[in-house]
Amino acid sequence: MGLVQLAKIEGWLTRREEVWARYDEAFADLPCFIPAPPEPDTRHARHLYTLMIDIDQTPFTRNEFMTKMHKRGVGTGVHYRAVHMHPYYQQRFGFKPEDFPNAHWVSERTVSLPLSAKLTDEQVDRVIAAVTATLNER
Repeated sequence: MGLVQLAKIEGWLTRREEVWARYDEAFADLPCFIPAPPEPDTRHARHLYTLMIDIDQTPFTRNEFMTKMHKRGVGTGVHYRAVHMHPYYQQRFGFKPEDFPNAHWVSERTVSLPLSAKLTDEQVDRVIAAVTATLNER
């Protein structure tokens, strides 16, 4: 980071914390798992906001959730893909999804949402509305 950015970092973190809190509140009762709160006496960077889609409570997968979000004009990202699911490791070591069931479980459900200090309140509202509408689809 440049020295100029260091002067802005606290303000950026404050804004990301505001967005994070709005997401936590909005998504708490939806069929998803929100990020765990930070441990006591720690400081979270609020770099990525990831949901884990409760695919047992929705009629679609994480990838289908992402497609629906993109159709609603909200970009998402895959975070994370389990290491043993990458082609290199599957080919080199013969890994299969069931070899690491917990990592696979998390990998198949986790999606990141827009999180930036530059998000306006209106943009955050749009993300919340899109997530809520998508996860309430039946």
